[in-house]
Amino acid sequence: MKIKILADQYLYKLDKMMPAEVELIRYNPDDGFPENAVEFDVLLIRTVTKINSDTLPETGRLKFIGSATAGFDHVEQVYLENQGITFERSEGCNANAVGEYVVTVLHRWAHERKADFQSTKIGIVGCGNTGSSVVQYLQKLGIETVSYDPPKARREPGFSSAGLEELLTCDILTFHTPLSRSGTHSTFHLCSEKWLSRGFDLIINTARGGVVDEQALLKAQSDGLVRDFILDVWEGEPVFGNDSGRNAFIATPHIAGYSKQAKWKASEIVVKKMLRFFGLNQNIPKSSDSMTAFSEVSGDQSSFAGFLWHHSNVKDYDRELRKLIGLDDVEKALKFARLRSETETRNEFSAMMGGSNYTAALPENLSIFVH
Repeated sequence: MKIKILADQYLYKLDKMMPAEVELIRYNPDDGFPENAVEFDVLLIRTVTKINSDTLPETGRLKFIGSATAGFDHVEQVYLENQGITFERSEGCNANAVGEYVVTVLHRWAHERKADFQSTKIGIVGCGNTGSSVVQYLQKLGIETVSYDPPKARREPGFSSAGLEELLTCDILTFHTPLSRSGTHSTFHLCSEKWLSRGFDLIINTARGGVVDEQALLKAQSDGLVRDFILDVWEGEPVFGNDSGRNAFIATPHIAGYSKQAKWKASEIVVKKMLRFFGLNQNIPKSSDSMTAFSEVSGDQSSFAGFLWHHSNVKDYDRELRKLIGLDDVEKALKFARLRSETETRNEFSAMMGGSNYTAALPENLSIFVH
């Protein structure tokens, strides 16, 4: 008997990865939670599909739920464990994509604000796969960094976290933690009015909406304590606050980790875990995505900041997201989700470096993307 799989229709190239022993059916997450999920052995999801006792009161024949995402706060794992369902996710899948996004928006901000990175200290809050990628890129660029992750320091003897007082002396903070609302290391509103009162040039959140208290952030900006903020994730997402959207220096719809390479890796990781669970062959072909070659550089593109901005689709997401400001909640949520799902996904710079056929000099710092 074939293993029956129900999967979010936007999961990247799943059909390329499935062996003959499975039957793959897609569902549209825009239609809400798939009511027929309990008729399948496997449910493969993204963050837009919430798994808990309310959305899945009966589990039917489900044995495995996989999220092709690094995050997991959309899944009530204890509930699944109590139901005898195995849950897996794709940790680390988008770490490089988020690292490149942070480098891109930081340089756009520095270019517009005429800021000097050589005199700037950047605090990285959360140093798992994603935060570590950001640290590595910034250190390659010679930018001073402060790594803050007390829970990791307790788990991993080889990692040393900065203290909170040192973190709050930074000029810029960028957040890369999971969202947790309870426990010793709760991250809900971690970036609070108390933190923001110390004053910062820039706050970046690509972690989860709610890690940064947006109302406190808006107040800090209004009071002159925070100059700018960049948000890729939002409290209440996919409904986001109009004031937060209007006042953000850059505003994007939870796509920092969206690249062709990250999406392939996300699908590949969770599919391999699923195949291992069912004892099936895990041989998955390599990605067949073609690389977009860099075009000839000229004008503003000849600078590192200009090159990143020109060859990134961050500006397109920012432009389109701002068009949603002021819409009613239902329309805003729907268009936010479509903007995430239906916009052409970018290639990572690290992949494009190998695909460039342009031999003239590229901005020197692009070498940081050669792995």
